[in-house]
Amino acid sequence: MALEIDGLAVLCAIAEAPEAFPAIRSDVTKAAHALVTKQLKAKSLDLQGLRAVREALGPQPLALIVDGLKDAEVKALATRLDKHHPDLKDGPAVLHRRHLMALAGTLAPVAAPAAKPKPVKAPARKTAAKAADPKAADPKAAAPDAPAQNGPAAKTATKTAAKTAAKTAGKATAAEGRAAPAHGKPAAGKDNAGAPADALASAAMAARPPRRPRQQD
Repeated sequence: MALEIDGLAVLCAIAEAPEAFPAIRSDVTKAAHALVTKQLKAKSLDLQGLRAVREALGPQPLALIVDGLKDAEVKALATRLDKHHPDLKDGPAVLHRRHLMALAGTLAPVAAPAAKPKPVKAPARKTAAKAADPKAADPKAAAPDAPAQNGPAAKTATKTAAKTAAKTAGKATAAEGRAAPAHGKPAAGKDNAGAPADALASAAMAARPPRRPRQQD
């Protein structure tokens, strides 16, 4: 059973002695480009990983490999590493490449916008007011001596009050009926009907001159 070789050690040896491998010079270049490209496309790559690749390769080799990526690949990587940047989604491809290289350097991604405060709803304000005023929250606590509105005691008290009010109103009406003749107009009758005629007759008699006695011949 053949043992697996250490690929990194072999690549390091090739890089240290390229003159020993003249026939694979172009293959080494293609392999290096493919390996770094695969690393940049990895979903697990974060901002720290991108900066580690730049630190290992240097800014110039990384820029050449980024230029070899498709525009959609560069845009996807830039927007994933800087999610809240306002210009990346609709910006041109050159902006995506420059921004990606800047992120690989020292540029910090745009921070997430602050969350807007939620407006306080009316029921919440009412609840807070009840919590601040225990009497408002508990009607029984506000009026402990008041009888229940729908209980038997409340119905009995209502009937008693109605009877008392009816008796008081009846007594008042009777008293007013007895006192009315003393201050009201006299009832119309036979005697009262003749009073105006007698008064007119008396006035007429008072207006006539007295008769003179006749002189006797």
